[in-house]
Amino acid sequence: MNRAALPAVDEVHIRFARLDLELSELARLERFLDHGERARADRLSKAGIRERFVACRGYLRETVAAYLDVLPEDIRFSEGEWGKPCIAEGAGCGALCFNLSHSADLAVLAVAREREVGIDLERIAGTLPFAEIARIFFSERELTEFFSLPPEEQPAAFYRCWTRKEAYLKGCGRGFTLPSDSFDVSLLPGQTPALLAHRTSPDEPACWRLVDIAVPQGYCATLAVAGEYPIIKLVG
Repeated sequence: MNRAALPAVDEVHIRFARLDLELSELARLERFLDHGERARADRLSKAGIRERFVACRGYLRETVAAYLDVLPEDIRFSEGEWGKPCIAEGAGCGALCFNLSHSADLAVLAVAREREVGIDLERIAGTLPFAEIARIFFSERELTEFFSLPPEEQPAAFYRCWTRKEAYLKGCGRGFTLPSDSFDVSLLPGQTPALLAHRTSPDEPACWRLVDIAVPQGYCATLAVAGEYPIIKLVG
């Protein structure tokens, strides 16, 4: 991969990748992985899961390396306090921030400079028990709005809510160490994507922006970004 131009400070790059790769391409990407990643891959025995992991990590390494103008195998990843992946200090990271999500055979990578990002991608499954999952993970406000919708509109609302919550949790680095019912996101049809309220950190809604990302039919995705609304640039 040729060197990639860094995002401008007001941009977020969005990059998609297919994970259903030929064996030769998987073998090429696997050569970029470090010892820990290969060991993790070898523990994944379910058909297709190992291949998707290798494809994701190899793609991530190759893409980040292109931004930093280094070899993919020389990238060193680290984790934040709650496990959010980042580039290790001293690895030429500068101010590059990223977040990766995948579902089924599609991955999406968000890349920014000097601002945290989180992204979530979900493949839409019509057989998912939406109501039962919503009762476990949605806030009281979200549940009220969700169940106010006609049944035929609830699946789309579920995925809007889920990806918006997950993108924010990934962006702030907390994941599900932060209770998912401790904050509210918008989910009604036509409503602007937003973090509406946060009961443990009331200032958070002013610090984060949520953006729906255009994805192939059958998927749903949301970007969470710290600061002001970015210019979204689809790359690759």
